Amino acid sequence: MLALSRGEGQSIIIDGRIEVKIVKWSRSSVRLAIQAPREVLVDRDEIWRRMHPGQLSPLEQAEQERLLRLTQNPPTPPASPASPPSAPPPDHASDHAP
Repeated sequence: MLALSRGEGQSIIIDGRIEVKIVKWSRSSVRLAIQAPREVLVDRDEIWRRMHPGQLSPLEQAEQERLLRLTQNPPTPPASPASPPSAPPPDHASDHAP
């Protein structure tokens, strides 16, 4: 999911075909204007859920798919920095005089 900050009068463009504009915002609500081709269905969440009872919303479905991908292919931890080469063992031959 992509989360963006927008101010009143600002827009986002989706797929070059859909514009979502912040018309007005207050502490308790945001008024959006959505310009989309007629073949693109746009519904409020509560309406969509009434029309599709028991189904995951597109956002819920995307989150479920993301979690499934992460559990099937867990990210590999970054490699730890290489340890410096260990010093050679001390030469004890010089400890004893001939």
